[in-house]
Amino acid sequence: MFIHDYFKPKFTTFDFEHILLIGHSNGGDISAWLINHGAKFVNQIITLDHRRVPLPRSLDVKVLSIRASDFPADKGVLPSRTEKHKYQDCVVTIASAKHNDMTDEGPSWLTDKIAQILADHLAGIPCLENEKANDQ
Repeated sequence: MFIHDYFKPKFTTFDFEHILLIGHSNGGDISAWLINHGAKFVNQIITLDHRRVPLPRSLDVKVLSIRASDFPADKGVLPSRTEKHKYQDCVVTIASAKHNDMTDEGPSWLTDKIAQILADHLAGIPCLENEKANDQ
């Protein structure tokens, strides 16, 4: 909230009321927490294998969560099948992906797969429910 309020008057041509937040692990948790606690200026969230804070359940926030396959998220963090359909959320699990490899230093097959999922999502290409992605 501080960053939003600090930079909004300084960058008047930037649309501070339609922010996309993206974060890996704790960064995804913090992004979800911010939305869940009233940040109305966020209209999209992308998480890379966050595990603790429930994703927002809202038609006002577009959700993409890219998941590794080595550790599950806590109960209630990810939307149920019914919630995914209701809110049009996208949860993609990458087979053989490890949580700690979901960084710039991760294997090229994984960084390429994450980049492709992100590009498709940002282009408006819908994902399949319970999609498994593995081009290893």
